[in-house]
Amino acid sequence: MKKPNPLMAGLQQFDRKGAVSPPSTAPKPVAANAPGPAPRAVKTRSREGAVQIAAFFPEDVRTQLKVLAAEQRREVQDLMAEALNLIFVKYGKAEIAPRKGE
Repeated sequence: MKKPNPLMAGLQQFDRKGAVSPPSTAPKPVAANAPGPAPRAVKTRSREGAVQIAAFFPEDVRTQLKVLAAEQRREVQDLMAEALNLIFVKYGKAEIAPRKGE
């Protein structure tokens, strides 16, 4: 299917004398990559009562974390929980980040 050309569609509104043509009643084609309504977030039972904590780091940090998780045969989330608990202990707080196992 040929992509619609927005420039040509705009030019076709005008006839040769410069008058504006009435708008077309044909439905406009929808582009395959056109943004639609955002999908609704679905919380799974395992995420009930949980919130996401995010931070931005260089891509190499993520890669190294994933490699470490694979080497340890653990999930990245479990390593992150371990890291957070270590920070909590360092600053005199309770280890409250849940971990799946070691």
